Amino acid sequence: MKCKLCKTDKKELTLVVVSDIHLGHINCDKEILKNVIEWIKTHDCIWIGLGDYGDCIIHTDPRFNHDSIDKNFDTAQKQFREIKRYFKPIASKCIGLLDGNHDYNLMKKADHNYVEELAEDLNVDYLTMDAYIRIQFTKFDNFNIYAHHGWSGARTAGARVSRIYDLYSIFPMLDLYIMGHTHALGLVEKKTSLYIDGWIKEGQNEKDIIHDKISHFLWSGSFLKGYTMGTMGYVEEKTYQPSTLGSPILKIIPHKGKYTVNFQIEYSEVR
Repeated sequence: MKCKLCKTDKKELTLVVVSDIHLGHINCDKEILKNVIEWIKTHDCIWIGLGDYGDCIIHTDPRFNHDSIDKNFDTAQKQFREIKRYFKPIASKCIGLLDGNHDYNLMKKADHNYVEELAEDLNVDYLTMDAYIRIQFTKFDNFNIYAHHGWSGARTAGARVSRIYDLYSIFPMLDLYIMGHTHALGLVEKKTSLYIDGWIKEGQNEKDIIHDKISHFLWSGSFLKGYTMGTMGYVEEKTYQPSTLGSPILKIIPHKGKYTVNFQIEYSEVR
């Protein structure tokens, strides 16, 4: 785990998440990836990488399937060289790169950390598989994020939601929790937590000391298609649900209430 502090004097900030590219798989949608890269290049924003940049499945891996390999990027070295080419024009806007499970499993097998090397080559922070990120709004308050690539074999929507809610149990009452891995895209139902600040004095209205904290939950998206004609991969093999491809865009707007600062989130997508 790593901690990351980002300071800004802006009144609002736009965050893009790039996750689960799986370059090297024949069904990686490189056109959507190019659209996301171009959007980041041409907009005032920051972005974070949430892992699984390359497919990183080698022939000794039980998930290996010769028919699913993109012959142009059939090794991890080729995959990460191409990812570096994609990321280089937007590296200055990156707040860090996390590991994914595909990256991490390859690192254990090959004894080589391609994500850490990529981060070093791009001069951005390597954030391991999970990170606590604080965006410090100079004129408002801190926006706190816990980001994790994720883990889940869940198939149903309810089970997947339970997995991302588990992050709340690790670091409660943060502003935003981000998870990848499931290839889902979009916001999940918010949680509101109540807490008491101070104590009731004689003649004081009880509602004046009860405050709320709103926590947002985000699936980070994917670039791996499934069920395409003439190809076969683990999406089809395991009959996973097809993913909604692309990246989420969050506009983070501090909103000062009577007692606390909660944050308004405006959500959109780029595909």
